Amino acid sequence: MNCIIKVVRGDARPRARTAAWRNGAAGIAIAALSAPAMAVAKDGGDANAQAQAVPVQQSDAVRNDGGQDIVVTGHASKKAEIASTGTTSVLSGADLQRQPAVSVVDALARLPGISVAPTDFFGTPSSGNHGGLDGAARGGASFVYLRGLSGSYNVNLVNGANAAQGMPYSRQIQLDLLPPVGIAAIVVNKTSTADMDGDAIGGTIDFRTPTAYDFDQKTHVGFYLQGGLNQTALDYKTPAGSGMAQAEISHRFGADDAFGIYATGYYGKRYFASTMVDFQAGQWEYAVSQGEQGSNPDGFDKKDNLLLTSTNAQFTEGHQTRYGGALGLDWHLGATKLYARGTYAVSDIAQNIYQKGIQADHYSAAIQRPDGLYQNAESDAEYHGWFETAPAQSTLISGVIGGTTEADRLTLNYSGFWSWGKSAAINHAEIGYQTFAGNQLNGPFQVSYRDGYPIPLLSAAQLARLNDNSLFTAEQGSGEYTTSRSTASKLGGRFDATYKVGSWLDALSAGVKFVHSKRNTYSRDFSNLDLVPAGQPMTDSPFVRNQIAAIDRKYYPYTFLRGDGGALTDAARLAAAQVTLSPDDFNKNSLSGTEDVISGYALARMEFERLEIQPGLRFEHTSIDNRFWNMVSGGSASASGVQDGFQTSKSHYNILLPSLHANYRPDEDSVLRGAIWRSYTRPAFFQLAGGSQTTVNSDGSIDITEGNPDLKAVKSWNFDASIEHQHRGFSASAAAFYKALSDYLYDRGTSFRAQQIAQNGVSSISRPVNGGSAGMYGVELSARFQLVDLPGWESGFGVSGNATLQHSWAHLDDAATDHSQQMQGTPNHLYNASLFYEKGPFYANLSYRYNGALIAAYRFGDYGGKELNDTQRATSSVDATVAYTIDQRFKIAAAATNIFDNISYYRTVGPDSDEVPQIVRWGRGFTVTLTANF
Repeated sequence: MNCIIKVVRGDARPRARTAAWRNGAAGIAIAALSAPAMAVAKDGGDANAQAQAVPVQQSDAVRNDGGQDIVVTGHASKKAEIASTGTTSVLSGADLQRQPAVSVVDALARLPGISVAPTDFFGTPSSGNHGGLDGAARGGASFVYLRGLSGSYNVNLVNGANAAQGMPYSRQIQLDLLPPVGIAAIVVNKTSTADMDGDAIGGTIDFRTPTAYDFDQKTHVGFYLQGGLNQTALDYKTPAGSGMAQAEISHRFGADDAFGIYATGYYGKRYFASTMVDFQAGQWEYAVSQGEQGSNPDGFDKKDNLLLTSTNAQFTEGHQTRYGGALGLDWHLGATKLYARGTYAVSDIAQNIYQKGIQADHYSAAIQRPDGLYQNAESDAEYHGWFETAPAQSTLISGVIGGTTEADRLTLNYSGFWSWGKSAAINHAEIGYQTFAGNQLNGPFQVSYRDGYPIPLLSAAQLARLNDNSLFTAEQGSGEYTTSRSTASKLGGRFDATYKVGSWLDALSAGVKFVHSKRNTYSRDFSNLDLVPAGQPMTDSPFVRNQIAAIDRKYYPYTFLRGDGGALTDAARLAAAQVTLSPDDFNKNSLSGTEDVISGYALARMEFERLEIQPGLRFEHTSIDNRFWNMVSGGSASASGVQDGFQTSKSHYNILLPSLHANYRPDEDSVLRGAIWRSYTRPAFFQLAGGSQTTVNSDGSIDITEGNPDLKAVKSWNFDASIEHQHRGFSASAAAFYKALSDYLYDRGTSFRAQQIAQNGVSSISRPVNGGSAGMYGVELSARFQLVDLPGWESGFGVSGNATLQHSWAHLDDAATDHSQQMQGTPNHLYNASLFYEKGPFYANLSYRYNGALIAAYRFGDYGGKELNDTQRATSSVDATVAYTIDQRFKIAAAATNIFDNISYYRTVGPDSDEVPQIVRWGRGFTVTLTANF
């Protein structure tokens, strides 16, 4: 596709202007593959789209701030970004197809200021690694961070409608369920105006689907076919293929094409395989300590004094099935234009994980030194085998219905929307195996390191025992079955009015919005199950399929047995059915609640020749009701009168959000921007009401651990300045930003942060509390240059790239760790660079992506502090794409990802120590794609 930009002076109002605006307000169902909507126009569009008048549909016409109508056909234009009010990045459907990507998340990672992660760092009470290492091994990223702030700080929209946040213990959305097909555009707003939702400290991401008016033909039919291979799976002779098919059709009919319909559907299946290395939780200590296995001595750097006491080599295989569709309806009835948008997306992941572990934590062999300190070591180690399934299901459905009516100077926008999301691990099963004493390590446990991998030092006899799978037998009660499910729904509507005044006061806008949300979460764990007779050799297990020679061909020549995940799940589910959980075990991880948000805003738009100023004020009232389980324990519980049962809590937030945006446009190719606005983020439901545990002590005192309904919302003052320019083959932008956060909450970790607080009549109460202040500043630089002025074929060459440099800090106000640290999830450096050729029917691109290191989780106490924070280390990838267009209807493309087989996920205890690592390698990927349009 080629980009065509049409600028019309004056008051013309072409069809897409309304379509774009209207989209944000209406749409029948969100969830899935084709998720983007329509742009929000400034002087009369649908504010529900919340995209600051960014005109980027495939054939999208909207007014820019200068009152001009811009039509963009094909991939997103830099003109669309320049026309927007604030700092904005745009990806069109054509852009998505140009870059090799497993999902929209991988594609977004190539934009300035955006980092991605395969895990949200926030596990559930019974999830173990499901949200961490296991999720990271699935061959793609799942979560999007804007300027280093996690997805909990973002607003996610589909066709302008708020997407339901189905994650159980955070406000994030697993966006990897959306494949990079069937999407018209993704608009990322890093600044917020008063007509946009205020709970967006990070920014707003709007996914938009096509409409019938986005295609040149009255009737359009398109097909997308893709096939691929995963090299790691191919090397291990496990299923390695992938495939996806999409079909779309659109048609305009009636007088003057007043009616339009667009429909699409897709189905795809992707197999993956990864090698992993992990450490057993808690199986690391200080090499030299005060007291045996004690605290770090004075004068020793914690990060240089670590001793790993377990090594777990792992292999995982599985597949992701995705399917869904989108529907768009438009009615153009003169001054009124109505529309409906709907999408549906499902992702279903089946995953098996195998482990060969050497665990030495129970064999301490500390030696006291002359200085009184202890030199720690391990005299022996146990051999462990382990097989688990790690299922993951995600669904996102939503719809929006609405319209726009123009009456002289007045424009009305109205819409209603609904969204439903699910995140679940319905059938997780696992079983453990262990060798007996005569077949253990039978010697000291020591490791060396190669390329960051911990390599146990094994003799030939020790390795032979480890590789003899008949020596591994099922442990008593080593089976486990868990089922977890979280759902969320959003129902809402909005009404906006814009009055065109004229003169220097160009327009006045005002609007109201209401959103009602529901959440339901549970997680139930059935432990100590006997899935096979105790002592049964692993080789005789009914769950085994075949043996693989090495769990990692380069680092760990340990044999493992591929398992049958379905058979293991069936056995675990059957065993769990024989167990009756106590009310505490059944309900302790259950949480439900409702959230109502009522908001209103007013803004003015003033023009002074080339200067545009937009002051605004927004107010949001939030009311949250939660229901959770109170678990009571202790010998005196019955006498105290404290009872098990469900309890409720309420939380309220009233936030005033002023904003001021100013744009100076010296010419139609350039813009200078400045913005100041306030935004906020509400605490996660889990932090507000994450269950309650009451312990009645023998003396009658009571200890309580609970969520905190009095948590404050995180608030931020945001400052942004940017300059953009585009002319012929050159475009460039530079943005500087600063965020000052108060009442900071860290939203990741396996449990909420608790601080002990004394209360009358209660011995202690522990609940999450707000931290101190936090902040960040940085710059984003982006440029693209093509040699368009050269004659002939040479004019197709070009380069592009972007860089984000940022610095963050957080004052945690917690004595158990360092006071000032870097914010969680905030990398200091992000880079993208590409060399491309684009001329006529041929396109080629060689790209490099660098995701900087970040703090994944803070650590506290003796084994905490900034030296030992869990750190996600920097990763990089080199990818390539080659495409050729045949007679404008057919295009074939081939892509290779991670060409140099770089480490995909690398997490360590400490920011610059390799002693205690988690490592995942996905391997290379290859795809071939055919698209056809008629």
